[in-house]
Amino acid sequence: MRRLIRLGTIALMVQPLAAWSQAPSGMIPGSRIRITEFGTGHGGRRAGTLVPAGADTVALMLDGSGVAMAIPLAGISNIEMSRGLKGNAAAGIGIGFLAGAGVGALAAVIAFGSEGYTSGSDTYPTGLVALVWAGIGGVVGMVPGGLIGAHSKTEKWEEVPPPRWHVSGRAARAGGLDLALQVRF
Repeated sequence: MRRLIRLGTIALMVQPLAAWSQAPSGMIPGSRIRITEFGTGHGGRRAGTLVPAGADTVALMLDGSGVAMAIPLAGISNIEMSRGLKGNAAAGIGIGFLAGAGVGALAAVIAFGSEGYTSGSDTYPTGLVALVWAGIGGVVGMVPGGLIGAHSKTEKWEEVPPPRWHVSGRAARAGGLDLALQVRF
């Protein structure tokens, strides 16, 4: 009876293991992917082009080196697929506005000092003058900021959802094999 339970448990674990060993959906050879291995954190990421491999490994043609590297699926903690390059025009416009506003306000304070701006019989306080020049500088700064941001492209990554479960194994002290099934709900 005990042997039957063990065999049944192993049989139940084999099917999810086979499903897990298949490449995640949408990942076809030629796709650009980024892999993080267990225990390496974000610094241990490897990016490259997916090349055909076995059912239990992911093979990458690494960026820059052209070297193919096979990584077992059991050692991978995270897989991300590239969704292409995207421009950063909106961020550039925002940064350009802030930089231009700062330069405009600083220029007004330097130019008009603590006396403010006098036009005829009217005197405008330095804070108001600095605010107006900050607005002008911000609007002017948006143009180069947007252009620089649009030409500054970054790669957009989308995480490939991991399976809801994980099977691990290790050598048992008695010479057998301990298997563990971890299921997330």
